[in-house]
Amino acid sequence: MRREIRKFLGEDLANYLELLRAKLAFAEELYGVKMNYVPLITEGEIVVLDKNDGEIKWLRNKKPLTGEELGKLIGKIKENLESGYIEMLLAMNMSCVNPPGE
Repeated sequence: MRREIRKFLGEDLANYLELLRAKLAFAEELYGVKMNYVPLITEGEIVVLDKNDGEIKWLRNKKPLTGEELGKLIGKIKENLESGYIEMLLAMNMSCVNPPGE
């Protein structure tokens, strides 16, 4: 994860994003469903965390946010992380996947 992202988020939330990447990798292995992105902002333009490179990107064109864009959106990203909204989205998606044995 870029130092710029760590600076904006703080170490705790940046480490949490790394944990989310690990959760996606685990779910991919367990369920066999490829999940490349974690939604961070879903209102308006969708912003995602890319599991493969740890970058925060626009979903529309897969380009990483610039420092200025990140600065404008960091408040909403923090709010969604701290409120559990992102975990809820992941949990909702996991129920759509048939686990092994079903």
